[in-house]
Amino acid sequence: MPIYTAVRHFIGTDDNDPNKAQSHQYQWFEFNPYEVGSIDHGAWIPSWAFGRPMVNGREQLKIGEAHFGGIIGAVSSAFCASFDAMIMELYTAVPSAVRSAMDPLLDWIEHGTEVSHPIPPYTLHNPFYIGEQPSASQSGKLAELESKPLLSLMDAGMENNLPFAPLLRPERNVDVIVCLDSSANIDIMPWFARAEAWAGDHGVERWPWGARPWSADPLRPSKAEVKLDQSTLSGTRSVRESVNKRIRDDNIRCVVFDQPVASSPLPKKNGSLPRPITILYIPLLPNAKFRDPDFDPETADFCGTFNDQWTTEQINLLADLASFNLTQEVSRIRDALKVAYKRKRAHRL
Repeated sequence: MPIYTAVRHFIGTDDNDPNKAQSHQYQWFEFNPYEVGSIDHGAWIPSWAFGRPMVNGREQLKIGEAHFGGIIGAVSSAFCASFDAMIMELYTAVPSAVRSAMDPLLDWIEHGTEVSHPIPPYTLHNPFYIGEQPSASQSGKLAELESKPLLSLMDAGMENNLPFAPLLRPERNVDVIVCLDSSANIDIMPWFARAEAWAGDHGVERWPWGARPWSADPLRPSKAEVKLDQSTLSGTRSVRESVNKRIRDDNIRCVVFDQPVASSPLPKKNGSLPRPITILYIPLLPNAKFRDPDFDPETADFCGTFNDQWTTEQINLLADLASFNLTQEVSRIRDALKVAYKRKRAHRL
C-alpha cells in the first residue's frame, strides 16, 4: 500500500505567530488510499474527505473529491522550507572555515530561522475542524488542531528525509523496514537521531536504539538531538565507527540494524524484552564495482537539488547505480529477512 507523508509546523502559539514562539514541533500526517490523518493527534478521516471544507464532520460546500496528485505536488514543494533549512543548504556547501565564521551568527538567530518560512506552506481546508471551541475532553494537541479552519502542510523532509513515523504506528506491527537513503550530505544528516527521538516520544519500544549508520556527528544538531545522543549513545562510538568503516572502506551497501546497541530511554516494563524492528539501511553511494566507479551522486552536478533538467543517460546512470547496489546486497537482505521471520515465529510460538 502506498503511503505519502507530510508535516505540519506547529509553532506553539494560538495564532502560530513565529514572533511569539517559544517552541516549535513538526507534526506528522499520513496519506494512503484509505485514510488521511496524524498519529501525533490520533485523528483520521476517509481519504475522499480530505481537502473539503468541513465543520464537525459535515461538508460545508460540495466541491467534489480533491485530487491527491495535485495535493501531493503542492505539499512536497521544497520552496516553503524554513529559513533555517535554506541556510543549511548553503552551510553544507561552503568550506569548513566559512562554516566556523557562520556559526556565531547562526547561533544568535537560530530560533527565529527555525520557525520562519519566507514562502508559506500549502494551505487547504482542515477536515478535522469542529469549531472555535472544540470539546474539552479532547487532548491538547487534538483540541488545537480541531480549532483551526485551515491546515498547512509541507514536505516531511523538513523534519526527516527518512519517513519512519508512519511505519512505527503500533497497529501496523512492522517487523522489517527497508530504508533507501538518497540524501545529499548523507553522512552528516541527523535522520536516525530524529527518528529515534520520535520513537521515544511516542513510546515505540521496538526501535533498535542506538542505530546509526554514520560515525560523524551531524552538522549543527539541535539541542534536543545533542541531549539524545549524550543520553542514549554513550559507549556506542566504536559500534558506529565499525558500521561507518564497513560502508566506506568495505564497500558494503546494506547495513542491518536488528538489535539495540544503546539503552532504551523508555521506562522498563515487566516481562520479556520487545522484539526489535529490523532496519535494512541501503544508502545511495558510489560503488567501486559499478560500471562507472567514479560516479558519485553527491558530487555529480546533475544530481543537485536545483537541477530540473535530466537527460536519459543521466537518469539511467543513477537508476543503474541504485539497482547495482541493491543487487550486490541481495544475499545480505535475504539473510536478514530470514532472521526476522524466525524471530517473529519464535515469539508467536
